[in-house]
Amino acid sequence: MLDPAKRKKRIIGLVSGLIMIAAVLYWLSDLIIYILVAFLISMLGRPLVKFLNTRLSFSPSIASIVSLVVIIGIISGICWLLFPMFVNQIQQLSKLDYSQIASQSSGWMDNLLAWLSEKNIHITREQVNSYIAQTANQIWKAINIEGVLVNIVNKISSFSVAVFSIIFISFFFLRDEKLFKKIIFIFIPDRQINKTENVIRSSEYLLTRYFIGLSVEMICMMTILSLGLWAFGIQNALLYGCIGGFLNIIPYIGPVIGTVLTCIVTLLNNIDLGLSMGMFWLLIKVVGVFVGGNMIDNMLLQTFIYSTSVKAHPLEIFLVILIAGNLLGIWGMILAIPCYTVLRIFAKEFFKDTKVVRELTRNI
Repeated sequence: MLDPAKRKKRIIGLVSGLIMIAAVLYWLSDLIIYILVAFLISMLGRPLVKFLNTRLSFSPSIASIVSLVVIIGIISGICWLLFPMFVNQIQQLSKLDYSQIASQSSGWMDNLLAWLSEKNIHITREQVNSYIAQTANQIWKAINIEGVLVNIVNKISSFSVAVFSIIFISFFFLRDEKLFKKIIFIFIPDRQINKTENVIRSSEYLLTRYFIGLSVEMICMMTILSLGLWAFGIQNALLYGCIGGFLNIIPYIGPVIGTVLTCIVTLLNNIDLGLSMGMFWLLIKVVGVFVGGNMIDNMLLQTFIYSTSVKAHPLEIFLVILIAGNLLGIWGMILAIPCYTVLRIFAKEFFKDTKVVRELTRNI
């Protein structure tokens, strides 16, 4: 048993060490994100690298370059396919008759005010116009155009640096499968090397399964949504389907964002229908496609991916995503499952005698 003084010193040293580590992680947060994203890309590209090494006798460097070119080519191909549709949609929106939209909005407002008047809620048109004008004026004053432009330039520069850094780091991770482990082992005491290696090996296995499953889920949702919107005659169905499928990586909130965004653009593209049953049924079709697609996703795809790939109960996953979302917002929801998977593996390796850990990790 340690005497109270030594125990106090040890606790102070541990807390100080954790604070220093947290400060370093915060200071190097961008670099750490680049390394983690590059590691994920290397996990996705590693099967292709192994195939090129073993079957076609490519050198590790050439196999890594080819794998990166394939990954970048797939992403670029999707962007090349969708970009003309995106430009076409922007052109359609730019050609809208905004005087007609204002007229339609005026008619809708009159109907709404008449309905409110019937319910003994008396609001005048002048009050509504005054409120809208004040709100618009406040928003305009709050917008710093010069600051927005500078921010856009900075974001583009940061994005370019991030893309180059991730590609550069990914190449070395693909070429040397053990490089990530070597980086981690620099900070690990020698006596913990074996346990840490077990954590990394298990994490790589489960996360590879998860991200491959997530990619399959995204492709399936893009296909389902695109076909459903196309079947109902929605303009630019492939564009909205792909955007909805991509947003699906944000658990629970992503499908809602995709639905609302598609409904708004559909409403603008068909403004000539006005507030009619035709517009109502058109929006019902859009909502129906997204709701139906996400029911398939929730009952089949996500159950298979989350429960099978990371070996966790669906309710457990839901609670983790909810907590992460409350703490870190959308990014927390996106990263919740991968981080929770690594934490479970770490806890099983280092705290396996704890009852809570045994219960949460009994399937891995």
